[in-house]
Amino acid sequence: GYVTPFALFKIKRDDSKHENDMEYILDLEKSYFDLEKLNDKDLIFADPMNATGGSLVTVVKYLLDQGVKPRSVQFFNVISALKGALRVVRALENCKVYTLWMDPVLNEAAYILPGLGDAGDRINGKDGDEHPRNIMQLIADYGSNIANLYRSQLREIEDTVLG
Repeated sequence: GYVTPFALFKIKRDDSKHENDMEYILDLEKSYFDLEKLNDKDLIFADPMNATGGSLVTVVKYLLDQGVKPRSVQFFNVISALKGALRVVRALENCKVYTLWMDPVLNEAAYILPGLGDAGDRINGKDGDEHPRNIMQLIADYGSNIANLYRSQLREIEDTVLG
């Protein structure tokens, strides 16, 4: 049978930096992977959000630097910023990006707007002192937020066009 090896990469970005000088920190001690088992495999990465594409590019470039030669690289996420999706496909040869929803912009801190908040923290642990919402609540809230955003944008367009 065909079995894809499992790997988990602990990576975060330095939030003190801005988008144009963003640094990504790969914590190898908290990551789990076997380089030999990743060689000549189809590497499939899943991440709820893709803002800048920097996390995926950093991980894949690390693997390539370690001598891993993947058959292909595929990236699946729920929400992606256009800029992040483009960065991934431009930086990584033979990479395909699959996303359910594309948001158009990032804010000054390089977070997706309107996005879902810090989805990784919400799914994997606490957000500050509050308890995280579950993923279904996040998606429901996202739908409400995006509808409100587009409603307000439509009003602006109507005001501009119709006066």
